[in-house]
Amino acid sequence: MWQVNFLFLLELAGRGIATFPTQLIFQTPGGQALENLAVRPSSKLLITSTAFPTLFTLDPTAANPTLDEVFTFPNASALTGIAEYRPDVYAIAAFVFNSTSIMAAPGSVAIWSLDFASGGTPTARRAARIPQSILPNGLSTVPGQPDLVLVADSILGEAFEVNVRTGAVRVLIQDVTMTPIGPNGPAPPLGIDGLHVHDGLLYFTNAQRQTFSRVPLVNGTVETLASGEFDDFTFDTEGRVWVATDPGGLTLFTPLKNGTFEQKLVVDTVLNGTSSAAFGRNGARETKTLYVTTRAGQLVAVDTSGGDA
Repeated sequence: MWQVNFLFLLELAGRGIATFPTQLIFQTPGGQALENLAVRPSSKLLITSTAFPTLFTLDPTAANPTLDEVFTFPNASALTGIAEYRPDVYAIAAFVFNSTSIMAAPGSVAIWSLDFASGGTPTARRAARIPQSILPNGLSTVPGQPDLVLVADSILGEAFEVNVRTGAVRVLIQDVTMTPIGPNGPAPPLGIDGLHVHDGLLYFTNAQRQTFSRVPLVNGTVETLASGEFDDFTFDTEGRVWVATDPGGLTLFTPLKNGTFEQKLVVDTVLNGTSSAAFGRNGARETKTLYVTTRAGQLVAVDTSGGDA
């Protein structure tokens, strides 16, 4: 169990950056990386890490939040993407991670289902294997298809479609814009990173190509929306996109009537290696709170209800 709780506010007026109250909710004592998160209906968080095969939970509304173990996945050493594909039921990418090669051990990638819906101790089952996967990363649901999730492979430059009910796996989309550049590009050599489906479009970031793009799920051409050091991201109720941006910020993409986006850096230098973001639930205040994880082991809450966005 890890515990810490203190507040810091950052005022960015005069820098051309929006001002948002920002609270550090938790810091792992050893700086162990936090990779991704999902928010339960109760607003409790589920958090993955590439440093552990254990899924953690944290109540961000508690006076003294603690990071507690939920479930440790067998035959794995790291967790990456997580998404709620049915009410309070989650898909999680687990695998054996080689930190030297920055790849999964051959044949170790699996998608697990963790079911909290019945109450009490969650039920875990291995939903699918993806033996061809080299490095799973982001994970997304498919609206209207409750048994399907999409999994990004950052080395192959592919988005796998996984049926968590039957275990069937297929490559849904493969495109050069999803691949890493290779050894001559910036480190680390990772391609597609975060991915989410919104209004029939697959939005994704590419870590090494430093792009934010979208493509129709069926018979489409990839459109690059912006360039930047982007990681995972989330949509708000207004259709805006909040993107984790290196080295330590958030970029807000606001949709315009002409189909494009207005791009603005809204938090800068507060965070240390932003990795993912998700909005709270279960109340007006929580739904305006954006929770952000970092590769330096931070969990930060950003109040998006005000600010100059």
